[in-house]
Amino acid sequence: MEAGSIREKILAAAEKRVRHVGYNAVSFRDLAADVGVKSSSVHYYFVKKEDLGEALVDRYTEQFRSELDKLDTDILDLKNALTAFVGLYGQALILGDSVCLCAILGAEANGLAPRIRDGVQSFFQMNTDWLSKRFKNAPDNPIRMAPLEIVSALEGAMIISTTLRSREAFDATAARILKTSV
Repeated sequence: MEAGSIREKILAAAEKRVRHVGYNAVSFRDLAADVGVKSSSVHYYFVKKEDLGEALVDRYTEQFRSELDKLDTDILDLKNALTAFVGLYGQALILGDSVCLCAILGAEANGLAPRIRDGVQSFFQMNTDWLSKRFKNAPDNPIRMAPLEIVSALEGAMIISTTLRSREAFDATAARILKTSV
């Protein structure tokens, strides 16, 4: 295996595990087994778990930023942009399997290293900034949710939907956002 691909496989395995069971439940030994390498190989790429966590958040943020950039390029009107934005969150929710990486890490924020917590904060700020930019030139709407409310509602709805093992909370929240914000 090529060095870059091993690192990427470790990150992919770590993201899957964290999104399923949380950051604190993931061990380097589990990741090594998932990837088919020795635990020392995981430590080669990520000396400490904190290094892995930071790399995970950076990778996830860049992937999400890339999706937002595509929306900026492909979708000009507010209704379709907001629908696509909500759709990105919907794709992150796989009942019984995973939620948004930063939702899980946000729930564990008090126990995370500061640089991981800062990365999660930057992810949420990126999302609220993107929405703010979209709303800037939109007509006034007195019942529109604020960007932070939208991100908070989507993240919270993912956690509730996962707990209830039903998309009902997420789908209802998404529908309300779309109804009140365009």
